[in-house]
This record gives sequence, structure tokens and C-alpha cells, in this order.
Amino acid sequence: MRIMTFNLRCDLILDFNNRWYKRKDIVYKIINDYNCDVIGTQEVTNDMFKDLSENFDQYNIIGKSRSKKLFEERTDILINKKHKIIEDKTFWLSGNPDKQGRSIWYSIFPRICTTALVELENKKKIRIYNTHLDCFFAKAREYELKKIGEFIKIQDEKENIPIIVMGDFNAQPNTKLIKDFSTNKINNKRFMAVQGFNKNLYSKSTMSNFKGNENGAHIDYIFVSEDIEIENVEIVNYNIDGRYPSDHYPLVADVKIK
Repeated sequence: MRIMTFNLRCDLILDFNNRWYKRKDIVYKIINDYNCDVIGTQEVTNDMFKDLSENFDQYNIIGKSRSKKLFEERTDILINKKHKIIEDKTFWLSGNPDKQGRSIWYSIFPRICTTALVELENKKKIRIYNTHLDCFFAKAREYELKKIGEFIKIQDEKENIPIIVMGDFNAQPNTKLIKDFSTNKINNKRFMAVQGFNKNLYSKSTMSNFKGNENGAHIDYIFVSEDIEIENVEIVNYNIDGRYPSDHYPLVADVKIK
């Protein structure tokens, strides 16, 4: 199966020539060309969600807005309709995970995780998580990832199936956060970042800043549990005449469920 994580960059007025309506055609082309089974998105506003819903009949889109009014970004998951969604949930990375808009006091914005239990076309089941961690404080990111780890542990004790965790972690590969998550210090599972399939990718940026930068922040990840085999990984730097789909590059992995 093919997996993508893609921070689509919210439609920010200060982006001027990189507003959503000027680049969504490139996003559509990438999604269509890569024909993924699962796509985790970040920074999707309600208007962007509407556009995606209207343009991709081949996907079910799951997720909720993190807030009711301002800062309504979403971490939606697009799941190809050839697979069956058994259940899905959005939870808040706070002391009250079921309360929309809740956040810890040292995180400026509410942070969420979208998860789904999916039966694949071949009848195997997987659990998928998609998130976007705090962009300012390492302490907030650690708290938020621990909340995801708690949810993973509870679900895994019931399901014991392969797991995919992806998103914008706002942390470089050599940080304590990423190392701890990979060595099951945050949760009860050991995960591997798909980038480990080709460690040269760690030196490549996952942020284009709309300029095609190759060096810079590497902060987008797809993690897989040990019962998933990684076959190929790519950072997609596709552009049209220097126009990029986002200030992030999509990260794509081909994997095999053992």
C-alpha cells in the first residue's frame, strides 16, 4: 500500500502569491498522480476541506476541525474507498481529549490527532494516526505525543494490529522526541520512521518554504510498527514552473503489511 503525509499549508492571507486558490491545482495533481491508499493531511481549513471533498470522489475523508470558530485547522485522513473504514475518531491532545477546542496552557493552538481503524482491500486491518504537533515548544510536543502514545497503547491492547503514525511533528530527526518515539519510550510499541529506509533522506528538508529548498527543516514523518515492511520512500518536490503545492513537501512511502 502507498501512504502519504502532506502538510497543505493553511490558506494564509500573508502568503500572497501562494494562497490556496493559486496552488490547489498542484495539490490535486500530486494526489491524483500518486494514487495513494492513505493520505494524512495537516493545516486543512474548512474551505480547503470542502475543495478536497468536491474533487476526490475516490477517497473518504475523515476528521474534525480542532476549533469551532478561529484556527479551525484539521488533520484529515483521506482513505481510498477500496478500503473499509471500521471506525474513526478525532481526539484533542489535552486533559480532555473529547472536548473540541481544548489545549494545554503552553500550547497556543489546540492540537488534535485523527485516527481510523481500516480493513484493507485484502481484509487485513491496520490502525492509522495523523497529527500536527505544536510548532513552538518542545515541552508541548512531548506532552502531545505522549497523549497519542496513551491512545495507541489502549487501542493496541484490544486490536494488536499494524500501526501507522504520521504527520508534521515539528521536530528534527536527532531530537529527543523523535528518538524516544522510535525506541518505545513514549508508548508500548517500537516504531520506525520510513525515512530510515534511506537515511540520506534525513539530510533533506521536508519544507520547501514555497522555494524548492533542499536543505532545512526535516519535520514530517511516517512511522510504522515492526509488522510493516518499508519498500520505498520519496520526498516529493514536484512543482510547476517554480510554483509549489505547499510550504512542505509531501512524504510518500510504499509499504507491505506482513
